[in-house]
Amino acid sequence: MAEADAEGVEVIELNRGEAGLGFNIRGGVDMPHVEGDPGIFITKIRDGGAAALDGRLQEGDKVLEINGTCIESVNHQDAVRLFLESGDTVRLKVLPGAERAILERDGSIIRTGKGSGTSQVLWWLGGAAVTVVALYTLYRFRLRH
Repeated sequence: MAEADAEGVEVIELNRGEAGLGFNIRGGVDMPHVEGDPGIFITKIRDGGAAALDGRLQEGDKVLEINGTCIESVNHQDAVRLFLESGDTVRLKVLPGAERAILERDGSIIRTGKGSGTSQVLWWLGGAAVTVVALYTLYRFRLRH
């Protein structure tokens, strides 16, 4: 079951199953994953786990609540404890794509309209490297003539 509100927040219920929930988290007020945001973020979806089988939860989503408990300002270990104690059916409120949106807003990712954040940064660095080589070549050419 998934619900979405006007702000893009989704409610996702996962059944833990034998393979567990199947994702990793990072973040918390004591060890922010995204600079300037103490939230808890999904950093890996593990094959065979409840999240992978369900398909809605994605890397980069920000978890806002676990079974009705707000985790927007908790330390990392408290968030882990809440997940471990959440029972067989876990109801999550998440903000899809929050990590990417924050990084784009803060200018940490160059927007090109192509690929993932990593490929965009690499694309930008590649373009910068070509520019440096071209300027160096032009400089050397002018010294000789």
